[in-house]
Amino acid sequence: MLNTFVVRAARLVRRCPGSTAGLFAAALVSQAGLAGAQTPAPAETNVPGLTSKFIDVQALGGTIKTRYYDTGSGEPMVLVHGGGWAGYYSANTWGTNIPGLAKQFHVFAADKLASGMTDNPPNDKDYNIQGEVEHMYQFVKALNVGKVHLVGQSRGAGLALLMTVAHPELVKTLVLVDSLTISPDVGNSDMHNRLMAKCPKDRDESWKCEMRMLSFDGQRAFPDDSFPPGLYMGHLPKSKVTMEKIAAGAGEPLASQFNAYKQTILDRLKAEHLLDMPILLYWAVNDPQAPALKNGIAVYDILVQKHPQTRMLLVNNAGHFHYREYPDEFNHNVIDFIEFWSAHPQGR
Repeated sequence: MLNTFVVRAARLVRRCPGSTAGLFAAALVSQAGLAGAQTPAPAETNVPGLTSKFIDVQALGGTIKTRYYDTGSGEPMVLVHGGGWAGYYSANTWGTNIPGLAKQFHVFAADKLASGMTDNPPNDKDYNIQGEVEHMYQFVKALNVGKVHLVGQSRGAGLALLMTVAHPELVKTLVLVDSLTISPDVGNSDMHNRLMAKCPKDRDESWKCEMRMLSFDGQRAFPDDSFPPGLYMGHLPKSKVTMEKIAAGAGEPLASQFNAYKQTILDRLKAEHLLDMPILLYWAVNDPQAPALKNGIAVYDILVQKHPQTRMLLVNNAGHFHYREYPDEFNHNVIDFIEFWSAHPQGR
Protein backbone atom coordinates (compact mmCIF):
# COMPACT_ATOMS: atom_id res chain seq x y z
CA MET A 1 0.00 0.00 0.00
CA LEU A 2 1.44 3.37 -0.96
CA ASN A 3 1.60 5.85 1.89
CA THR A 4 1.84 9.48 0.83
CA PHE A 5 3.17 12.34 2.89
CA VAL A 6 2.34 15.70 1.28
CA VAL A 7 4.59 18.53 2.45
CA ARG A 8 4.79 21.33 -0.09
CA ALA A 9 3.61 21.31 -3.67
CA ALA A 10 6.38 23.60 -4.87
CA ARG A 11 8.90 20.79 -4.43
CA LEU A 12 8.63 17.02 -4.60
CA VAL A 13 8.60 15.53 -1.11
CA ARG A 14 7.10 12.08 -0.71
CA ARG A 15 7.08 9.05 1.51
CA CYS A 16 8.14 5.83 -0.16
CA PRO A 17 5.98 2.70 0.21
CA GLY A 18 5.72 1.27 3.65
CA SER A 19 7.15 -2.14 4.50
CA THR A 20 5.79 -5.06 2.59
CA ALA A 21 6.72 -7.88 4.85
CA GLY A 22 3.29 12.09 27.22
CA LEU A 23 6.66 13.74 26.68
CA PHE A 24 9.83 12.13 27.90
CA ALA A 25 11.26 14.01 30.85
CA ALA A 26 15.01 14.54 30.40
CA ALA A 27 17.06 13.43 33.37
CA LEU A 28 19.11 15.99 35.22
CA VAL A 29 22.73 16.19 34.17
CA SER A 30 25.07 14.96 36.86
CA GLN A 31 26.99 17.49 38.91
CA ALA A 32 30.23 16.39 37.27
CA GLY A 33 28.70 16.82 33.82
CA LEU A 34 27.40 20.28 34.72
CA ALA A 35 30.86 21.38 35.77
CA GLY A 36 32.35 20.41 32.40
CA ALA A 37 29.40 21.75 30.44
CA GLN A 38 29.80 25.27 31.81
CA THR A 39 33.14 25.87 30.06
CA PRO A 40 32.42 28.31 27.22
CA ALA A 41 33.89 27.88 23.76
CA PRO A 42 35.55 30.84 21.99
CA ALA A 43 33.00 33.26 20.56
CA GLU A 44 34.74 33.05 17.17
CA THR A 45 33.52 29.47 16.79
CA ASN A 46 29.83 30.18 17.31
CA VAL A 47 26.98 30.44 14.85
CA PRO A 48 25.48 33.94 15.29
CA GLY A 49 22.76 33.80 17.92
CA LEU A 50 24.01 30.55 19.47
CA THR A 51 26.58 29.87 22.17
CA SER A 52 28.65 26.69 22.31
CA LYS A 53 30.48 25.21 25.28
CA PHE A 54 32.67 22.27 26.26
CA ILE A 55 32.11 19.09 28.19
CA ASP A 56 34.75 16.52 29.16
CA VAL A 57 33.90 13.12 27.67
CA GLN A 58 35.62 10.00 28.95
CA ALA A 59 36.22 7.90 25.84
CA LEU A 60 38.87 5.95 23.94
CA GLY A 61 41.17 5.74 26.94
CA GLY A 62 41.28 9.43 27.78
CA THR A 63 39.39 12.67 28.37
CA ILE A 64 38.13 14.29 25.17
CA LYS A 65 37.16 17.93 25.50
CA THR A 66 34.05 18.17 23.33
CA ARG A 67 32.48 21.33 21.96
CA TYR A 68 28.70 21.36 21.63
CA TYR A 69 25.51 23.40 21.49
CA ASP A 70 22.86 22.87 24.15
CA THR A 71 19.57 24.71 23.86
CA GLY A 72 15.81 24.27 24.14
CA SER A 73 13.62 22.07 26.30
CA GLY A 74 11.59 18.92 25.88
CA GLU A 75 12.72 15.49 24.77
CA PRO A 76 16.45 15.29 24.02
CA MET A 77 17.59 15.42 20.38
CA VAL A 78 21.19 14.88 19.28
CA LEU A 79 22.36 16.24 15.91
CA VAL A 80 25.46 14.67 14.32
CA HIS A 81 27.25 16.58 11.56
CA GLY A 82 28.99 15.18 8.50
CA GLY A 83 32.54 15.61 7.26
CA GLY A 84 35.41 15.14 9.62
CA TRP A 85 39.09 15.08 10.49
CA ALA A 86 39.45 18.86 10.22
CA GLY A 87 38.32 21.91 12.12
CA TYR A 88 36.30 23.12 9.16
CA TYR A 89 33.58 20.52 9.82
CA SER A 90 31.56 21.04 12.97
CA ALA A 91 28.15 21.22 14.62
CA ASN A 92 27.84 24.70 13.09
CA THR A 93 26.34 23.08 10.02
CA TRP A 94 23.11 22.70 12.07
CA GLY A 95 23.05 26.41 12.91
CA THR A 96 20.04 27.15 10.68
CA ASN A 97 18.08 24.28 12.26
CA ILE A 98 18.90 24.42 15.96
CA PRO A 99 16.68 27.41 16.88
CA GLY A 100 13.58 25.91 15.24
CA LEU A 101 14.13 22.42 16.61
CA ALA A 102 14.83 23.85 20.07
CA LYS A 103 11.26 25.14 20.23
CA GLN A 104 10.17 21.51 20.49
CA PHE A 105 13.21 19.60 21.79
CA HIS A 106 16.22 19.93 24.04
CA VAL A 107 18.81 20.03 21.26
CA PHE A 108 22.42 18.91 21.62
CA ALA A 109 24.82 19.23 18.67
CA ALA A 110 28.46 18.27 19.21
CA ASP A 111 31.59 18.54 17.13
CA LYS A 112 32.59 14.97 16.33
CA LEU A 113 35.89 13.46 17.38
CA ALA A 114 38.81 15.50 15.95
CA SER A 115 36.38 17.88 14.21
CA GLY A 116 35.62 21.50 14.98
CA MET A 117 37.10 22.16 18.41
CA THR A 118 36.63 18.67 19.84
CA ASP A 119 39.91 17.05 20.88
CA ASN A 120 41.77 14.53 18.78
CA PRO A 121 41.68 10.93 20.05
CA PRO A 122 44.42 10.01 22.56
CA ASN A 123 45.56 7.15 20.31
CA ASP A 124 46.25 7.41 16.59
CA LYS A 125 44.51 4.07 15.98
CA ASP A 126 41.14 5.72 16.72
CA TYR A 127 41.08 8.12 13.77
CA ASN A 128 38.26 6.15 12.14
CA ILE A 129 34.49 5.97 12.25
CA GLN A 130 34.56 3.39 15.03
CA GLY A 131 36.42 5.94 17.15
CA GLU A 132 33.85 8.59 16.21
CA VAL A 133 31.02 6.25 17.21
CA GLU A 134 32.53 5.50 20.62
CA HIS A 135 33.17 9.18 21.32
CA MET A 136 29.62 10.21 20.36
CA TYR A 137 28.13 7.37 22.40
CA GLN A 138 30.10 8.49 25.46
CA PHE A 139 29.08 12.11 24.79
CA VAL A 140 25.41 11.13 24.88
CA LYS A 141 25.99 9.08 28.02
CA ALA A 142 27.76 12.06 29.63
CA LEU A 143 24.67 14.20 29.00
CA ASN A 144 22.71 11.76 31.20
CA VAL A 145 19.41 12.48 29.44
CA GLY A 146 18.26 8.94 28.69
CA LYS A 147 16.97 7.94 25.24
CA VAL A 148 17.44 10.53 22.49
CA HIS A 149 16.08 11.38 19.06
CA LEU A 150 19.20 10.91 16.93
CA VAL A 151 19.67 12.85 13.66
CA GLY A 152 22.77 12.36 11.50
CA GLN A 153 23.78 13.74 8.10
CA SER A 154 26.33 12.40 5.60
CA ARG A 155 29.22 10.78 7.50
CA GLY A 156 27.34 11.75 10.65
CA ALA A 157 24.45 9.54 9.47
CA GLY A 158 26.92 6.68 9.19
CA LEU A 159 28.00 7.35 12.75
CA ALA A 160 24.35 7.57 13.88
CA LEU A 161 23.37 4.28 12.27
CA LEU A 162 26.41 2.39 13.59
CA MET A 163 25.91 3.83 17.08
CA THR A 164 22.24 2.83 17.00
CA VAL A 165 23.06 -0.73 15.95
CA ALA A 166 25.61 -0.95 18.78
CA HIS A 167 23.45 0.82 21.40
CA PRO A 168 19.78 0.64 20.34
CA GLU A 169 18.65 1.16 23.94
CA LEU A 170 19.85 4.78 23.71
CA VAL A 171 17.88 5.84 20.61
CA LYS A 172 14.17 6.69 20.53
CA THR A 173 13.94 7.66 16.84
CA LEU A 174 16.58 7.72 14.11
CA VAL A 175 16.77 10.21 11.23
CA LEU A 176 19.38 9.56 8.50
CA VAL A 177 20.07 12.40 6.05
CA ASP A 178 21.86 12.07 2.68
CA SER A 179 24.73 9.68 3.37
CA LEU A 180 27.12 7.99 1.00
CA THR A 181 28.77 6.55 4.11
CA ILE A 182 25.86 4.20 4.88
CA SER A 183 25.00 3.38 1.27
CA PRO A 184 25.90 0.08 -0.35
CA ASP A 185 28.11 0.34 -3.41
CA VAL A 186 25.89 1.46 -6.28
CA GLY A 187 28.69 2.57 -8.59
CA ASN A 188 29.38 6.14 -7.46
CA SER A 189 31.61 5.66 -4.40
CA ASP A 190 34.31 7.88 -5.95
CA MET A 191 31.92 10.74 -6.71
CA HIS A 192 33.17 12.94 -3.88
CA ASN A 193 36.77 12.75 -5.10
CA ARG A 194 35.68 13.52 -8.66
CA LEU A 195 33.74 16.56 -7.49
CA MET A 196 36.60 17.79 -5.33
CA ALA A 197 39.00 17.57 -8.27
CA LYS A 198 37.21 20.65 -9.62
CA CYS A 199 37.92 22.72 -6.49
CA PRO A 200 40.96 24.93 -5.77
CA LYS A 201 43.97 23.36 -4.03
CA ASP A 202 44.04 25.99 -1.27
CA ARG A 203 42.61 24.33 1.88
CA ASP A 204 40.25 27.16 2.77
CA GLU A 205 38.93 27.64 -0.74
CA SER A 206 38.67 23.89 -1.26
CA TRP A 207 36.43 23.52 1.80
CA LYS A 208 34.16 26.38 0.75
CA CYS A 209 34.01 24.99 -2.80
CA GLU A 210 33.10 21.54 -1.45
CA MET A 211 30.21 22.86 0.63
CA ARG A 212 28.73 24.80 -2.26
CA MET A 213 29.39 22.19 -4.94
CA LEU A 214 27.50 19.54 -2.97
CA SER A 215 24.53 21.90 -2.58
CA PHE A 216 21.75 22.56 -5.07
CA ASP A 217 21.90 26.29 -4.29
CA GLY A 218 25.35 26.87 -2.83
CA GLN A 219 24.81 30.49 -1.89
CA ARG A 220 21.56 29.70 -0.12
CA ALA A 221 23.05 26.77 1.78
CA PHE A 222 26.33 28.51 2.62
CA PRO A 223 26.26 32.30 2.35
CA ASP A 224 29.59 34.08 2.77
CA ASP A 225 28.94 34.89 6.42
CA SER A 226 28.60 31.18 7.31
CA PHE A 227 32.30 30.41 6.71
CA PRO A 228 34.35 32.46 9.27
CA PRO A 229 33.87 30.12 12.29
CA GLY A 230 34.94 27.11 10.22
CA LEU A 231 37.97 28.95 8.88
CA TYR A 232 38.92 29.93 12.43
CA MET A 233 38.71 26.33 13.65
CA GLY A 234 40.35 24.95 10.51
CA HIS A 235 43.52 26.92 11.26
CA LEU A 236 43.87 25.92 14.90
CA PRO A 237 47.03 23.90 15.72
CA LYS A 238 44.81 20.98 16.75
CA SER A 239 43.21 20.87 13.32
CA LYS A 240 46.55 20.93 11.56
CA VAL A 241 47.73 18.03 13.71
CA THR A 242 44.55 16.12 12.80
CA MET A 243 45.13 16.49 9.07
CA GLU A 244 48.83 15.61 9.41
CA LYS A 245 47.98 12.44 11.28
CA ILE A 246 45.35 11.40 8.76
CA ALA A 247 47.81 12.03 5.92
CA ALA A 248 50.37 9.88 7.75
CA GLY A 249 47.96 6.92 7.98
CA ALA A 250 46.40 7.29 11.43
CA GLY A 251 43.29 5.21 12.03
CA GLU A 252 44.66 1.96 10.69
CA PRO A 253 43.93 -0.85 10.40
CA LEU A 254 40.21 -0.14 10.86
CA ALA A 255 40.11 2.88 8.53
CA SER A 256 41.02 0.73 5.52
CA GLN A 257 38.58 -1.98 6.57
CA PHE A 258 35.54 0.29 6.77
CA ASN A 259 33.81 -0.80 3.55
CA ALA A 260 33.92 -4.47 4.57
CA TYR A 261 32.75 -3.57 8.07
CA LYS A 262 29.90 -1.46 6.69
CA GLN A 263 28.77 -4.26 4.39
CA THR A 264 28.63 -6.64 7.36
CA ILE A 265 26.33 -4.19 9.19
CA LEU A 266 24.14 -3.66 6.10
CA ASP A 267 23.84 -7.43 5.60
CA ARG A 268 22.72 -7.84 9.20
CA LEU A 269 20.19 -5.00 8.89
CA LYS A 270 18.73 -6.65 5.80
CA ALA A 271 18.53 -10.11 7.36
CA GLU A 272 17.77 -9.38 11.02
CA HIS A 273 15.37 -7.21 12.98
CA LEU A 274 18.00 -5.22 14.87
CA LEU A 275 16.23 -1.91 15.50
CA ASP A 276 12.81 -1.28 17.05
CA MET A 277 12.71 2.51 16.78
CA PRO A 278 11.08 4.45 13.89
CA ILE A 279 13.62 5.32 11.19
CA LEU A 280 13.34 8.21 8.73
CA LEU A 281 15.51 8.47 5.63
CA TYR A 282 15.40 12.10 4.48
CA TRP A 283 17.16 12.50 1.14
CA ALA A 284 17.68 14.99 -1.70
CA VAL A 285 16.98 14.00 -5.29
CA ASN A 286 19.67 16.40 -6.53
CA ASP A 287 22.44 15.43 -4.11
CA PRO A 288 25.44 15.16 -6.50
CA GLN A 289 27.34 12.84 -4.15
CA ALA A 290 24.60 10.47 -2.95
CA PRO A 291 21.38 11.06 -4.95
CA ALA A 292 18.14 9.88 -3.38
CA LEU A 293 17.00 7.78 -6.34
CA LYS A 294 20.28 5.86 -6.27
CA ASN A 295 21.93 5.80 -2.84
CA GLY A 296 18.90 6.76 -0.76
CA ILE A 297 16.65 4.09 -2.27
CA ALA A 298 19.43 1.49 -1.87
CA VAL A 299 19.57 2.20 1.88
CA TYR A 300 15.76 2.18 2.11
CA ASP A 301 15.57 -1.20 0.37
CA ILE A 302 17.90 -2.67 2.98
CA LEU A 303 16.22 -1.22 6.07
CA VAL A 304 12.63 -1.83 5.04
CA GLN A 305 13.13 -5.61 4.81
CA LYS A 306 13.18 -6.15 8.58
CA HIS A 307 12.30 -2.72 10.00
CA PRO A 308 8.66 -1.91 9.20
CA GLN A 309 8.76 1.49 10.91
CA THR A 310 11.11 2.78 8.20
CA ARG A 311 9.90 5.73 6.15
CA MET A 312 11.51 7.89 3.48
CA LEU A 313 11.14 11.50 2.39
CA LEU A 314 12.52 12.76 -0.91
CA VAL A 315 13.01 16.44 -1.61
CA ASN A 316 13.50 17.87 -5.09
CA ASN A 317 15.58 20.92 -6.09
CA ALA A 318 17.84 20.29 -3.10
CA GLY A 319 21.36 19.01 -2.55
CA HIS A 320 23.51 17.32 0.07
CA PHE A 321 22.76 20.03 2.63
CA HIS A 322 19.02 20.41 2.00
CA TYR A 323 18.45 20.90 5.73
CA ARG A 324 20.27 24.22 5.27
CA GLU A 325 18.61 25.09 1.96
CA TYR A 326 15.11 24.56 3.42
CA PRO A 327 15.58 24.62 7.22
CA ASP A 328 11.96 25.37 8.14
CA GLU A 329 10.69 22.54 5.97
CA PHE A 330 13.30 20.14 7.31
CA ASN A 331 12.47 21.00 10.91
CA HIS A 332 8.73 20.70 10.27
CA ASN A 333 9.04 17.27 8.67
CA VAL A 334 11.36 15.87 11.33
CA ILE A 335 9.11 17.16 14.12
CA ASP A 336 6.01 15.72 12.40
CA PHE A 337 7.73 12.34 12.01
CA ILE A 338 8.67 12.18 15.68
CA GLU A 339 5.29 13.42 16.88
CA PHE A 340 3.43 10.88 14.76
CA TRP A 341 5.39 7.94 16.15
CA SER A 342 5.12 9.28 19.69
CA ALA A 343 1.33 9.30 19.31
CA HIS A 344 1.18 6.04 17.32
CA PRO A 345 3.98 3.80 18.62
CA GLN A 346 2.66 0.88 16.55
CA GLY A 347 2.26 2.97 13.38
CA ARG A 348 -1.55 3.07 13.52
